[in-house]
Formats: sequence, structure tokens, C-alpha cells
Amino acid sequence: MKLFQKEKIIELEIQANRAGVSMEALMDSAGRAVARETGRLLSAVNGKRVVLLCGKGNNGGDGFVCAGLLCAQGARAQVVLTQGKPRTGLAERAFLAMPEEVEQIDGEKEPETAFAALEKADAIIDAVYGFGFRGNLPDLAKELFRRAGEGKALKIACDLPSGVECDTGRAAKGAFRADVTITFTVKKPACASYPAKEYCGQVITAPVGVPLQVVKQAETFLWEPEEKEILKLLPTCGEQVNKGDLGRLLLVCGSYGMAGACIMAARAALRCGVGLLELAVEEKLYPILAGAVPEAVFTLLPWEREEKEAQRRLLSSLERASACLVGCGLGKQLAEKSVPLVLAHGKCPLVLDADGINYAAGNPGIFLQYRGSLVLTPHPGEMSRLVGRPVSEIQGNRLALAQETACRLGAVMVLKGAGTVTAAPDGKCALNSTGNPGMAKGGSGDVLAGMAASLLAQGVSPYEAAVAASYLHGKAGDLCAKKYGRRAMLPTDLIESLPLVFLEG
Repeated sequence: MKLFQKEKIIELEIQANRAGVSMEALMDSAGRAVARETGRLLSAVNGKRVVLLCGKGNNGGDGFVCAGLLCAQGARAQVVLTQGKPRTGLAERAFLAMPEEVEQIDGEKEPETAFAALEKADAIIDAVYGFGFRGNLPDLAKELFRRAGEGKALKIACDLPSGVECDTGRAAKGAFRADVTITFTVKKPACASYPAKEYCGQVITAPVGVPLQVVKQAETFLWEPEEKEILKLLPTCGEQVNKGDLGRLLLVCGSYGMAGACIMAARAALRCGVGLLELAVEEKLYPILAGAVPEAVFTLLPWEREEKEAQRRLLSSLERASACLVGCGLGKQLAEKSVPLVLAHGKCPLVLDADGINYAAGNPGIFLQYRGSLVLTPHPGEMSRLVGRPVSEIQGNRLALAQETACRLGAVMVLKGAGTVTAAPDGKCALNSTGNPGMAKGGSGDVLAGMAASLLAQGVSPYEAAVAASYLHGKAGDLCAKKYGRRAMLPTDLIESLPLVFLEG
């Protein structure tokens, strides 16, 4: 599903205008959509108290239209003006058209009256800012939203919750926390990207008059992949396919004490269909790994006995690979030996994870020497080290930072976490919708890295391999949550759920 940023939404409205749909008609349809959904969610509005928090712009105008319609259906509608009288022509006309029965409260002059109305409300509708918000919320808005959140009233947002930024997914302190967001025409990045997504609640996309053909033809770099789109990205093979046709993946992962990371990445890669799997590991790991991954072939690296020979063997394996994964459980010492060697001599598509990313973070500019395509799969802590910003800033601005870093490093960035963000250097970006908190366990990232590398080895493009792996990884997690529960599910369960993921697809 395509996601539309602010500029693209304005373009859609301009094109709708050219097609004969006036801005007044769009506002009327938006207000009707919110009134309709409010009635559905409350079962009936007759006799219900509905408080509408309205701003000075066109989002407030949507609220004025909605207030009039709810009043006509028997609701006791109260409009709280949070920024004084409306200041756009459209909003002013909608304000003046409200029936006299709609009670008006000037929130700036009568804040206590507004607070009292919120306490008694059955539903609270936020129509303050919409998709144009940026920056920080004023004190009155924060206090109104805080009090709205304290009661049991149903909380509905018009287009977007006030305080979230449409394009970045950032949420200002004190943003309105909706149970349901009625977003107009198309979904916005804020509907799919954390932290804003958390404030949206259930998202309902409501057509409000922009012709469907205009939406279909519109181009955007942002999307929230759906299963049918993911399935199209997966490699297909003919009846006479052999293992050589399905790629040769090299894993440079694992160290003494962290062999499990290598095992999980390897088994996830195999479950995603790679034809040949080679593990380049330090010698003392072989007894541990051989029985755990019998499908793999091994290149043993004698780092402790003969470092030059270990380097030679690693480079020989790298030359044969159609894709490579470096970093899962590698440890600091082996990362210092392996990562610079791979980045200096490798040419195949490369996934860099965990200790591979940590090494690169401490050696700025090392990415520039790599001659192949790069996929980086950091969790927020690794991303923090990579870009030199605190985790709180990473988590508060996930979408924008992933896009910025992908462009700067010339690599596909997979910023893991709730709503995993996959950004390409050319600006394309996917916001993942699958997965759940039960996946927040050590090892889940190793599984994802192995999946992405497997698809890369089979010839899927770096960006599409990362997007598909993130979606399928999350779907496996959702299946595990249903089977075992979020608390008990394990990263190894994700791997064992992958066959069902592919069968269902």
C-alpha cells in the first residue's frame, strides 16, 4: 500500500480540483466520514455527548462540518476552539454553517469549561492540526489532550492525531492519543511509522472525493508492503533448477561463546531457499556447528594458529559467494580481523549485521571502499553508534534517520524494531506492518539477517530482499505469537514457522 507525504497529498487535492472536485466538497466529505465512523463506533449518537477539539485551519473546518452532522443526528455536540476563531476561508464558512445547537467553547478564554466538557464526553474528536503539524504543541493543546486521555471517552482523530508529524512519524510531547484515526483519501507515513503509529490506534482510510484513478496513478517513494506485493518479490524457479541456480551464501558469523547467532542465521537462510550455504568460522566452532547445521559446508579459519592462512581461506570463499552475511555473533576480535578484509576485497551483495556494524561504526568511511551493494540491519543501539546520536533520538525519528543514513552511506538500511523501516539510497522506503513485541528477544535479528542474505544470494535486489525478509520475519513472529504466546515464543520458533509462512503465501 502506498503512503503519501504532505506534498503528495497537496498534489492529490490539486488534481482533484482540476477534475472538478472543490475544496469545499473535500472538506464536507471529510466531516461526513468522521461523523459516519463516530456513529458506527458509538452504535448511535443520539443523546451522546461529543466534544470536538477544533483548530484554526482546515482540519478544524472538518471538525465543524462533523459537529453539524452529529448535531443533526441527535448528539449533544460541543466545539472547543483551541486556537480562537478559524483563520482560513474554508474553515470559517464551515464554522458559520454550524447549527445554533452546537455549543461553542473558547478554549483559550474558558479552559475550565473545556476541561469540564471533556470529563463528561462519550466521544472526543481531535480536529486541531491534521497533516500539516510540525514542531511542538502549545501548552493548552497538551493539557486538553492530557485530560482527554484520562477519561473513558472514545477518542477519534481527524486525518492524523494532533502532534504527530505526517512525513517523519515523529510525535511531539503530549500528542493526542487516539483510539481510532480516520485518515482521509490515503494513508500517511505517520499511520505506519513509530512512534506516531502508536498514537493513531486503529487506522481507517476514508475516501473523501479525490478520484480513485488520481490516487492510483500518483507516485510515491513510501509504502507499507502487503502480502501480495511481498510474494511477487520472491524468486521463482523452474522444474529443472539445481542448487547452483539458487545461490551460494557465505556466512562469516559466530565466535566461541556466540555460536548460536551463527546457527540461527544459517538455519533461517536455508529455510528461505538458498541453494548452497557456506560457513566460514574459526576452527574451534566446527564441532558445535557441524551437527546444528548439517546442510552447510564449512571453511575453517585458523585465526589463532595462522592468521595469513585464515585470511587466504576467507578471501577464497568470498570469491565464490553470490552473497555474504557478516557479523552475527562475530565478536569484537573476529570482527576486527574479518570485516575490513571483506569490505576491502568483496564484490557480491553484502549484509552487515551486529558486530559487523559495530566495527564499521568505529571506522568512518570504511563503507566507501566496498565495491558491491550493502544492506545494514541495525537495531536502535547499533544505529545509535553508527550515526552518533542517542537511542531516544533514533526512536523518536526512525523514518527520517533511516532515510538520511541510507542516502549518506549508499546502503540499504533496515532499522529494526516495531514497524521496521527499510530505506534505500535512492529514497525508496518501506514501513513494515508485521511482527509483535514477542520478537524482542536476543537472536531475532540474527534470523532476519539470515533471511535477507538468503534472498540476496538467490538474486533478489538488495532493497527488495530486505523488505521481503522484514515482512516474512514479522509474519513468522505473528504465527509464533498465536501458537506459543508472546512471552514464551523464541527466535528459533521463527525459523521453524517459516515453512508455514511460505505455504500460506
